[in-house]
Amino acid sequence: MRYAARRTWPDKIKGWEYISEAEDMEAFALMFAEDKHLEADCEFVVIEKAGAESEIEFFKVSRTQPYALITAEPRVESASNPAPAPAPDHPAQGKGGLSFGRQGQPMDGGAEAIAGVWRAMFGNALFFGKVGATAMLIFVTIIFLAKWWFNAW
Repeated sequence: MRYAARRTWPDKIKGWEYISEAEDMEAFALMFAEDKHLEADCEFVVIEKAGAESEIEFFKVSRTQPYALITAEPRVESASNPAPAPAPDHPAQGKGGLSFGRQGQPMDGGAEAIAGVWRAMFGNALFFGKVGATAMLIFVTIIFLAKWWFNAW
């Protein structure tokens, strides 16, 4: 099988760094880590170059000399290479119940975040209304006092 690999975290390489053939994905991932001399805790993604139904797997180097790999959770999925579609019974749900939006990034808050924005906008409008009303009240009071005390008009 043909596979391709690239680093995802912390380097975030955009293009495929390594394309080769191997018997399985784990063997290819180990070969990539050894050939590129990746340091411990380096994360990378491996994709099977088989067309539309390609498998994607994330790996993390757990130790070097000899190299050992563990599977890793995807931190950020690229727009050119989206993750496989979720099962129909769990729409847009990742592991642990965290929902994911476009490009594999977790959506923080959803409706709660939008509600917070509306509350902030309403609070700002109310603040400016209070400030404007207070300024108008002070202006009218000064005019009234000038007319009553000093018979200005």
